[in-house]
Amino acid sequence: MKPDAHLAKARRVEESLRKLDPAIDWEMIVEGVYGAALHYIAYITEAKVGEHHETHKGLPGFLDQNGLPELAEMFRELELLRQSRWYGGKENGEVSMEALSILERIKREGGV
Repeated sequence: MKPDAHLAKARRVEESLRKLDPAIDWEMIVEGVYGAALHYIAYITEAKVGEHHETHKGLPGFLDQNGLPELAEMFRELELLRQSRWYGGKENGEVSMEALSILERIKREGGV
């Protein structure tokens, strides 16, 4: 996928997220944020290092190795939040807001 296609997809996912209720649809919000973040990060890394990592596995390491430790840390936070959502006890609008906040930080860090 070309960089502009990653950006467009991230924005479409984000637009869909706005239709959801954070208190009720928190599972889908966290999952959608995760997907949007992957596409924003692909766009950002293409712009900054000329390539992107194709999957979420190994993405933090790829970001660290390419001088983007802040993005790596934000993605790690999002991964932990996503895992706690599936396996832990966070089940409300608070987790939605936390995920959306991380997404905004990723976008700011990447200048998107």
